[in-house]
Amino acid sequence: MATAVDVIVIGSGVNGLSAAALLAKSGKSVLVLEANDRPGGAVRTEQITLPGFHHDLFAMNLGLFAGGPVNAALGADLARHGFELVPSAKPFCSLFPDGSVLGVQADPAATLANVIALAPQDGLAWQCLTEQLGSWAPHLIGMLGADMPSVKAAKTLYKARKDLGNDGVYELVKLALASTRSFTDQHFTDPRVKALMASWGMHLDFAPDVPGGAMFAFLETFGGQLFGMVIGKHGAAGMINALVGVIEEYGGTVRTSAPVEHIDVTNGRATGVRIAGGEQFTARKAVISNVNPALMPALLPPEIAARPAVARARQFQPGLATMMMHLALDAQPDWINPQAKDYNYVHIGPYVDDMAMTYAHAQAGRLPDHPTLVVGQPTVTDPSRAPEGKHVLWVQVRMLPLTLADGRTWDDAAPAYAEHVLDLLEQYAPGLRGHILGSAVLSPADLPRYNVNLVQGDSLGGSHHPAQFFFLRPVPGWGRHRTPIDGLYVCGASTWPGGGVGGTSGALVADSLT
Repeated sequence: MATAVDVIVIGSGVNGLSAAALLAKSGKSVLVLEANDRPGGAVRTEQITLPGFHHDLFAMNLGLFAGGPVNAALGADLARHGFELVPSAKPFCSLFPDGSVLGVQADPAATLANVIALAPQDGLAWQCLTEQLGSWAPHLIGMLGADMPSVKAAKTLYKARKDLGNDGVYELVKLALASTRSFTDQHFTDPRVKALMASWGMHLDFAPDVPGGAMFAFLETFGGQLFGMVIGKHGAAGMINALVGVIEEYGGTVRTSAPVEHIDVTNGRATGVRIAGGEQFTARKAVISNVNPALMPALLPPEIAARPAVARARQFQPGLATMMMHLALDAQPDWINPQAKDYNYVHIGPYVDDMAMTYAHAQAGRLPDHPTLVVGQPTVTDPSRAPEGKHVLWVQVRMLPLTLADGRTWDDAAPAYAEHVLDLLEQYAPGLRGHILGSAVLSPADLPRYNVNLVQGDSLGGSHHPAQFFFLRPVPGWGRHRTPIDGLYVCGASTWPGGGVGGTSGALVADSLT
C-alpha cells in the first residue's frame, strides 16, 4: 500500500526544500525525495581537497536567500537549527591587468569614493544610478517576488507607473531589455567601470551584447553597495541542513537515495510518484518538482509526455557551461594589487570586449583564451572554513562550451584547461601555485554527475535569455509554477525568478498551496 502525504517534493535543491519547509510549518504533511545521497542540489559543501578545508562546490553567495521570503518567514526556525550568515563589508571587486582595482563595498559612500578615485568622470553617473536603484528597488523586488503572470505582478506594475510616472516605467522597461554593453556605454566612459558591471552578466549567460543582460548586472552591481553580500557560516550547506531540520521539526520527511522514476497521473491530475525499486507514494494535494523541466517528460506516462504542451519542456535550453576549481592554500593569493585581498569575490574579465569574445568562442564550441574568472575568497570573512592561517579559493570559470567543436570530451580537455586557468590566475596573483596545498577541478562533465539538473554543465538552471525568461520561463504554458497537468507544480532555478540561491520560487509554490 502506497504511503500517502499531502505534498510530495521531487528534488531537494534550495527551492524544493524551501517549499517543503514552509508547507510543513503550515501544517501540511510533506515528503521530499532526493536522488542523491545528501540533500541540497547545487548547494553543497565538502572537504574535496584536504581534510579541514571546506569548499562550497557550486553556489557560495547566499545574499538572495538572506533577503528573500523564506528567510523572512523561517529565520528564527533556521537559526534554531544552526543556520548562521556571515556578512561581507567588501562584497566584490574587479582586478585589471594594469594592477588597478575597482571595488564595491557595503557602503555607497565608500563605493562612490572608489569609483571617483579610479574614474572621476564617472562619479556623477554612478551616484545617479545608485539613487535610481533606491527608487526602483521596491518595484523590482515586488516583481521578483510575484508569479509571472499574476494579479500581484500586474498590481506591482500599476504601482510602478503611479510612483515613477510614464518616463520612469519607460526607463525600467528599457533596462530590462538592454544589453550590458549598451547600458554601460550610455552611462560610463571608463572601461574599468563598464567591466565591473559587465562581469555580473557573465555570472549568468548574459555576455555584454546579449539583450536583457543589463537588468541583472545593474541589480547585482548597485545592489551590492546597498544590500551587501552574505555567505553561510562554515559553508553554504548550513542553510540546507537547517531547512531539513525545519522540515523534520514540523513533521515532514526528507529521504535521500530515493530517485523518482515516475510521476503518477490519474484522470489528468498528478497523484503520486514511484521511486527506484518500485516503492510508491501518494500525494493528496500536490506534487512539486524541483527538477530541470527538460528532464520532466521522461518522468511522466508516455501518453502525457507526448502532448505538445508537455513535450515542449524538452526544448528548455541550458545556458553555457561552467568549470569549478577549488584550491586549498597555505596563504591568501598575493594579488598584484593588495586591495583585492579584502573582497569576497574578485572578478577577472578583464574588459567588456574580452567577455564578449569569451562568449562568442564558447558558443562556437571553442575554449576561450581568457574566460571570465569569478574568484571567491570565503575565508576572508569566514575563517572557519579552513585550518588556522590557511585559506580556500573558489574559482568559477565562465563561460565555456557545452560541447567542444574539436570532438574532444570535457573529461579529455579539462586537465589542460585547468592548467591554463591557473596560468591566467598567476598573471594576477604571482606565485599562486606555490601556495596550493590541494586542488579539485569539476569540469562541465562533472557537474551533472553531482546533480542531474546541471544539464551539460550548465550551473544556471537554464538560459536566462529573454525568450526563456519572465512569463516565458521555463516554457510557454508552464507559467506561475504550474504545468499543464493539474496538481503538478515546478520550482527551482529553471522557473521564475531564475537562478541564484534564493528560494523564492519554492516560496511562491508554497503560497499557492496554503
